[in-house]
Amino acid sequence: MTRIRRLFSALLRYWKITAPATVVVIGAAVAVIVATTDPEPAAVAYANVSRNFRACMLATTNDTPEANRVWPAIQAAAARAPINAERVTAPTGTSDQLVPYVNSLVALHCGVIITAGPELAAPVAAVAKTHPGQRFLAAGQPPTAANIRPLPSRPEDLTTALITTAQHGNPAH
Repeated sequence: MTRIRRLFSALLRYWKITAPATVVVIGAAVAVIVATTDPEPAAVAYANVSRNFRACMLATTNDTPEANRVWPAIQAAAARAPINAERVTAPTGTSDQLVPYVNSLVALHCGVIITAGPELAAPVAAVAKTHPGQRFLAAGQPPTAANIRPLPSRPEDLTTALITTAQHGNPAH
């Protein structure tokens, strides 16, 4: 405590030196801040992704291996084209229990709904009949409607198919 008291008494005693020195230090700090600050902030670039093509993948908890094979291909397409990729995992259930999950993706205006796994074959077939304008890519099932296509076996082919589909627009919007 006595050291601090001695320091302040020295500053008060030599105020003619410490006051101008303090002003110089504060002035230098302000000059550095002003010199390093941009006079105009950079313009913010906005990207409206709401009108991008939407590719939605639906899988159940039992379809993890197939979903893990398909999802990177969807992400690769999204990186190369204006595509919003959505992934939904539904709990394992009966066909009637899975239909609302497929319908929710239709309601999200997905340009294409990609299903991973055989558990979704019946729900997709049911929804495809009631939504003929919705496109589906289904894994492990033969197409049962004109708007259901088989999922390409190679991830690269899926990526290419998604980019091509996205370039042709989104009929769901």
